[in-house]
Amino acid sequence: MALTDEQRERFLCYCKENRLIFSNRAVRSFFEIEENIELLLKALDGGEDFKKELEDRFRKHFFRIRFIKYLSSTIKFCTIDQMRLNQKNDWRNQLIFDRPASEEGDVTLGELLLGKKEQIESETIILEPSQFQASFSNEYLSQAFSVLSQKQQLITTLCYAFCYQDKEIARLIGVSPQAVGKTRNIALQKLRLALLERRGE
Repeated sequence: MALTDEQRERFLCYCKENRLIFSNRAVRSFFEIEENIELLLKALDGGEDFKKELEDRFRKHFFRIRFIKYLSSTIKFCTIDQMRLNQKNDWRNQLIFDRPASEEGDVTLGELLLGKKEQIESETIILEPSQFQASFSNEYLSQAFSVLSQKQQLITTLCYAFCYQDKEIARLIGVSPQAVGKTRNIALQKLRLALLERRGE
């Protein structure tokens, strides 16, 4: 049953007189139901039965609010716990291709292998320094390359034909990354000197 204009006016006056009570969200939401407003007005007129019914209704309303809040909080924290557990399990039981390829963790093994496969499919593989040397279009560079030692040729080939990093080359040939870098720099210096000498002839 809809409220009359007189009942609405009376209820608004009661709200103004009791602003502190109606500043509570639970109270405001309770009186959004017109039937509860009607019960309040009847209780104000001295009806004890209406007062008791109003109190029972508000008690149930408040319990429902607290119960919903409790459920929401429980779901939230259970979700956080489950996410943490999933992250821990994902880290402990990673798929092989999902594991980081290096300590930095920027690239996974799957991405690295896929990149190598694409490189293999798109480029001619140079397996030996002699094949790398045969691919040179510059005659002077080819002659200069032949001056390098076998180890220098191998490291230069792995570095510039395969685009391997010093760590990868070191692992392949069984030396330290520092030794690879030193040998590569010496090889490059020899190549520069040999090229300059031949161009100066």
